[in-house]
Amino acid sequence: MKAEDRILNFIKEKGSVLQSDISKVLGLAKSTVSETLRKLESEGLILREKVAGRSYRIWFFESSPKPCEILRIGILRASEYPHVITALKNFDFKFKIKVFDSALNLTREISSGRIDIGFSPFVTQTIFALTLKSMKIHAIVALNGSGLVFKKKLENCKTFATSEFSAMESNLKLSLESFGFDVFSLNFRYFDSIESAIERFKSCEFDAIALWEPYLTASNFKKIHFKDVIGDFPCCSMASSLEFYRERKDLVRDLVGIIRESIECLDDKREEAARELSSLIGFDWKIVMKSFDSYKFVCRLDNKDFRFLERYGLKLTPENVRSVATFL
Repeated sequence: MKAEDRILNFIKEKGSVLQSDISKVLGLAKSTVSETLRKLESEGLILREKVAGRSYRIWFFESSPKPCEILRIGILRASEYPHVITALKNFDFKFKIKVFDSALNLTREISSGRIDIGFSPFVTQTIFALTLKSMKIHAIVALNGSGLVFKKKLENCKTFATSEFSAMESNLKLSLESFGFDVFSLNFRYFDSIESAIERFKSCEFDAIALWEPYLTASNFKKIHFKDVIGDFPCCSMASSLEFYRERKDLVRDLVGIIRESIECLDDKREEAARELSSLIGFDWKIVMKSFDSYKFVCRLDNKDFRFLERYGLKLTPENVRSVATFL
């Protein structure tokens, strides 16, 4: 194996290392290590930072808590991003997309700085931004896109599965209340992996499960779309780490603008966007394209979006809103 491959694999495995440790552990000459690191840094694959004296700490770009030359974008394994995917094709910046199965994990990575720009549930981002004060919300990018799946009569369901701290959980409870359920008498089970939760639902561990798209469209069981019960709701928003926004405000503003423009031509590019998105999230493109109908794709942010969160029991003051949002 080439020295460059050995060095990059070592850094990738460790996430973060001291430069001096690379030559010691791998048995390579310091000059070889230095030359290779300069090359990897120029390609945006690593970040180097002086820590003490002549010592440097090296991060693989995906593990760095600081912005890198490669834009790190996070999305969920969901279908609410056709306009985002379309926009990124026209975005003049090197980027890499990472797909997450958990909204909490994705939003945590945005807050920690390991994802520069992420697209996850609006309510989740708001809670993180309020409590940790390390991220900024820039735009709502999708409305709706989730619902409830069940086998038997809904009135006989007692145990419901959902993701935690998400629009799905809040919309599930609002919808059940609209149907006359006493939510305090019901059992709620929370999942991190939607794939395993669906299997547990099929094996009757849950009576019903809240799903986002395209899992909702793919299900053959009885289903209710939350938008048909509670109306339109902000689903997914775009946020960045606070440090990234401070350093690259213009880049964030440019991306918001390109996403807005991409919505105008989305009808002509639905199949192309569905195929590209399906290759990222591992779904049949036809199901992904059909699931687009569950959404309203937007790219905006205003006070009414934050007022909607009051329905979830989350009331923000004007000062709170100013602290978490940018209103680009």
